[in-house]
Amino acid sequence: MFVGQCTRIGAPARDRRLAAMRMAGGTPSEIRTVVLLETGLASLLGSLVGGLGYLVAHLLAGPAGGPVTANTPGVGISETNDGTTIIEHAPGGRLLPTDVVPHSWLIIVALLLVPAAATAGAVVALRRTAITPFGVIHRDDHRPPSITPAILFLIGTVGLASWQGIFALLPFSLQQSTWLLPAATLPLFLLTLAGLVFGSASLAYHLGRLVAPRTRRPALLIAARRMVDAPYTASRATTAVILAVLLGAAVQGVREAILRETSGYDDPFYSNTFDLLDMVLVVAIGLACASLLVVSAEGVVTRRRTLAALSAGGTSRHTLAAATLWETALPLVPTTLLAAIAGILAARGLYGQTGGDPSGPATVPVPWLPLGALVVGTVLAALVATAIALVFLPRSTSVTELRTAA
Repeated sequence: MFVGQCTRIGAPARDRRLAAMRMAGGTPSEIRTVVLLETGLASLLGSLVGGLGYLVAHLLAGPAGGPVTANTPGVGISETNDGTTIIEHAPGGRLLPTDVVPHSWLIIVALLLVPAAATAGAVVALRRTAITPFGVIHRDDHRPPSITPAILFLIGTVGLASWQGIFALLPFSLQQSTWLLPAATLPLFLLTLAGLVFGSASLAYHLGRLVAPRTRRPALLIAARRMVDAPYTASRATTAVILAVLLGAAVQGVREAILRETSGYDDPFYSNTFDLLDMVLVVAIGLACASLLVVSAEGVVTRRRTLAALSAGGTSRHTLAAATLWETALPLVPTTLLAAIAGILAARGLYGQTGGDPSGPATVPVPWLPLGALVVGTVLAALVATAIALVFLPRSTSVTELRTAA
């Protein structure tokens, strides 16, 4: 999602440029070739830089900068009867398993998959411009978002939350099938995610209509009117954030259930595994906020003619900055809460609300503290990312930007 957001940086100006090429006689295949080259080469360069950064970080994070040996501090090496070598790390000795190196073909596939996906996404996004230059002018859609995403969200969330009851009604032969759980829950999870992602546009639209007539604060009024006028733009910025919160809440619910079942084990494998998942979630939220930063910065630059007109009419930069923050916060807070609720309901629906421990079955508690930290931390990180994007605001409010093409 982060790569997809990056491919749309400067999209309006690029659409106009490609439309001008079409009107000058360029064929659709030539336009697609231009998009393939400029997006593919840029993303391939970024992929190679990222791969080089991974190799450097791997070498720096490795034990003593070299291979693991019996004399490496915090590392113990032993062999089993069948000759298998076991590498054990002392508590606190290693943050990540950097002694494990993926196969070279996996690294190559990862380095090529990102630019390939970015290029394909850019070509699909610009398909109308490649077909006809007039699609750039007539592309705006001012119809209010439908309630279909809300229905999808309810179907997915209710299905996941009531999975234990649905499972008990199935025939015994189906209950013993190993394919049933992933085959049934994955579509429900995708329905929930689609409802959240596409429903955020509807939520932004209706929130804007609710707030605009009732507020007396200029910043809030500008943000609300913007949400009504372009709800899909406001929702597109929070797509990756919603996905990260949904997965994070589900992981926290599964963690409580699994750790309750394995509380009598001496092996800390499960606890360490979920600690590692928490680190992955932190990285995912960081990428989601980076995606939000890209979209927010693009929005400020793209709307520079409107922002310059507001500034020339007497609106202060402080008000415009506050409006940008409100535009992010208003749809983000309720959708983040809905994502967290859906994630924890899915985990409790799939793994049940009771679990066994050494003293017998007990109710699995709701992880209120991790959920609260997830929601509050994500919202704060998203607002910080949006605030960073405001560095482009002074230039975008310059009176010279009034000459920018609409």
